[in-house]
Amino acid sequence: MNYAAAVAVCPQVKMLERNVPSEQCALERLAAWAYQFSSTVILGKTSSHFQDARRAVLWLEIGASLKLFGGFRNLIETIERELQSLSYTYRLGIGPTLEGAALLARAGIRIAITNTQALRSRIRDLPIHQLAMPTHVCQNLVTSGVRTIGLLLELPRDAIAKRFGPEITLFLDRLTGSIADPRPAFTLPPRYAAKFDFDFELKHSEALLFPLKRMVREFAGFLRGHDVGAQTFMLVFEHREVPATRIQIGLSIPDRDPEKFLALVRERLERTELPAHTIGLRLLADQFSTPTTQQSDLFSNTLQNSEELAHTLDRITARLGKNGIYGLRSVADHRPESSWSAASITEKRRSLEFPERPLWLLSQPKPLQLSAMPQITSGPERIESGWWDAADVQRDYYIVRTSNGSDLWVYRDLSGNGEWYLHGFWS
Repeated sequence: MNYAAAVAVCPQVKMLERNVPSEQCALERLAAWAYQFSSTVILGKTSSHFQDARRAVLWLEIGASLKLFGGFRNLIETIERELQSLSYTYRLGIGPTLEGAALLARAGIRIAITNTQALRSRIRDLPIHQLAMPTHVCQNLVTSGVRTIGLLLELPRDAIAKRFGPEITLFLDRLTGSIADPRPAFTLPPRYAAKFDFDFELKHSEALLFPLKRMVREFAGFLRGHDVGAQTFMLVFEHREVPATRIQIGLSIPDRDPEKFLALVRERLERTELPAHTIGLRLLADQFSTPTTQQSDLFSNTLQNSEELAHTLDRITARLGKNGIYGLRSVADHRPESSWSAASITEKRRSLEFPERPLWLLSQPKPLQLSAMPQITSGPERIESGWWDAADVQRDYYIVRTSNGSDLWVYRDLSGNGEWYLHGFWS
């Protein structure tokens, strides 16, 4: 009925505008997400006509995936659990043909039917309007007294084709499995691009967490379907009157865990001030690689701990910024103040053989002011180096122990008057 008539019957009714392009985008995102469960995913058609909206379905061929997921029940439970985490509402149907499975879903029949004979028996008493046929065809059939699918299937195909066209007989044959139903399968795109358009402006970044959660989980499903991981992806927040805000999310190692992605997104979003209200949201990724896999023995958690450390570093980086955290690399220089340099936390480092040295060095050595020299426990280690950069040193380093048990790293300056300096200490 039209909106005015609906309001007259029920004043509390609320009208929602359909957005057909957004529906199609959502269906395509779900198709990419569903690829993790099946290698054959087929998209239905999204129509602007409300009566044809029932054709917007998504098919998965699950027969070849049953063994991989541990059987029929485990596979269906996994799919439904993941769908619920995406906050989608859905109807599930399982049948031996594409149109048969779609019909069972529309009718709310959650019984797995695996052969065409059982399908015919189960759908024969369903009303005609459950079929994905044009509305006028269903109305003409009801006027003629054909009100159930069983009665329609008993009619001669030639008579149906003569009155309603060959498309209807073709549809019925595909429904019952009398002929094949060759439809093009969905193909995963080489790059990922998901978009949400909002019908209103979002003022607070907290309100973006719900669509971001769905986008990140769909993205993780796409990665699992491709059997790849992502080390970086881009979030684009679109505004009405100012340029879009871009936030790049980076990881230390390639991954596809949605919870890790979401934790990094939340950290960055909390520390990003958007210049204006958000009217659209995009997630982009075009570089993928083999994800890291945890393969440790029964008695070792080394790899798992390493991956947890990488995730912790990613969260710190998201909180402090790219320049707020860095690693250290060894430099082939015996001078302590020149034997290291800053490096990216993801950079592979090589180890150099140096004698025992403290991790805590003073930025500038300080003259050693002691009434008596503490006990020397190690040394001397002579360092004469740096002639090539006009910062040459001549030092004898010692490890001394104070009365309270602390170890200090001191040296005697041989290039000057032989004074003693404190250069580092152990905790």
